[in-house]
Amino acid sequence: MNTVEDEVFTNFCASIGVENIRQYEEKELRAQQERAKKRLEFENQVSRLKNQLEYEKSRNTEDAVKRWTKQVASDEKELEKLKKEEANQRQLIDEDSELMTKLKFSKTTKKSQIEDKNSEVEEIRKKMAQCNKEITAIQKQTTATETKLEQKRADRHSLLKACKMEDIKLPMRRGTMDDITEEADSSSQNDDSITGLDSMSSQGARTIYAKEANIVLNYKYLRDELKELDTHEEVREMGEKLTAEVTNMQATLQRIAAPNMKAVQKLDGVRERFQHTAEEFEAARKRAKKAKQNFEMIKKERYDRFNACFEHVSTRIDEIYKALSRNQSAQAFLGPENPEEPYLDGLNYNCVAPGKRFRPMDNLSGGEKTVAALALLFAIHSFKPAPFFVLDEIDAALDNTNIGKVADFIMEQSHGHFQCVVISLKEEFYNRADALIGIFPEQGECTISNTLSVDLTQYPDAPLSPTGAR
Repeated sequence: MNTVEDEVFTNFCASIGVENIRQYEEKELRAQQERAKKRLEFENQVSRLKNQLEYEKSRNTEDAVKRWTKQVASDEKELEKLKKEEANQRQLIDEDSELMTKLKFSKTTKKSQIEDKNSEVEEIRKKMAQCNKEITAIQKQTTATETKLEQKRADRHSLLKACKMEDIKLPMRRGTMDDITEEADSSSQNDDSITGLDSMSSQGARTIYAKEANIVLNYKYLRDELKELDTHEEVREMGEKLTAEVTNMQATLQRIAAPNMKAVQKLDGVRERFQHTAEEFEAARKRAKKAKQNFEMIKKERYDRFNACFEHVSTRIDEIYKALSRNQSAQAFLGPENPEEPYLDGLNYNCVAPGKRFRPMDNLSGGEKTVAALALLFAIHSFKPAPFFVLDEIDAALDNTNIGKVADFIMEQSHGHFQCVVISLKEEFYNRADALIGIFPEQGECTISNTLSVDLTQYPDAPLSPTGAR
């Protein structure tokens, strides 16, 4: 049927520009319906206007004209009054605008002063860092000087002890030979692990040094040439010369004295015991010296490693905190409680949140503490970076604004510094990830966990709306 109609009306449809007669009939039907609808609306409008015209003709309009005339006069008076009030308000607005201009100029001046003060504070911080480095260098020099002083005390004790063992009477201005203690040797012989008098940490050595500090030798009868010795080399040469003289005198005495066979036997036994004791003492002293050198070397390495890490973290933490807060007014400070040996005590960590004054860390909000903790974590990570992070619900205490800042920072860092796996239940955080992995329970004979994964790199980021939603 449709085919027949199309063949019959082919020329007609081509002349009016339609595909077939049915399309023309539908078009004409819609046009007739629209014309009928508009005709009905027009007739209703005409009828309504006629009724309104008849009603207006039947009304008494003189009273209404008088009433509206009075109303117009009243409105004109009110308009004049409002114009006067408008003029007054414009004058007040001009005064407020002038005051606002002055305040803006004052604000600009104060801002410039604040920037100058910030520059001064930054310069003072640099000077403080330089002073801290100088203090560290002086502390190292002090430690080396104390080590040399301790060695000199040990050498003095050895000389005094040798004089007492050989029964050499020393002229003293203060103290006696009984103040020279020999107990440290016995402790060295009984336990090789004890460093004896050479260790500053030995309580016995400190006690002996304190006791021997009361001994003051009398150099009154010492020859002038011996008093004039200055360098260590001169003292050593003179000591060898005096030792040779003593040896010659002993040989002369042995030739002069009457022979005593028993004395020789006793001397051999004493000499043998002395030699054995001296060897043990020398071995113990070498072990103590080596142990002390190892200790000082490890202590220095420990300090250097800690200081290298601490200086890097204390420098980076302020930059990272500003990046996390997205505000250059944010500040983070990290300082040791014990500058001399920082690894023995704690560290002071304080943050100044953007737009707020300084407050202790305990008084910060949960979100501010979280951002501060993340800044410390990322600063420590920047010293020796790990290949990836696993962060478990770090956004629990954060609002949507701070979640966006932290997520943006992690996205920036993950492009070239590390990979990050974050466990989160907040859409504001995980909608910025490259991929999602969901964990859900699957019911059956026993409940088991199952996973779903979505690769978000296939979907472009939606532009932000004025409210911040995607």
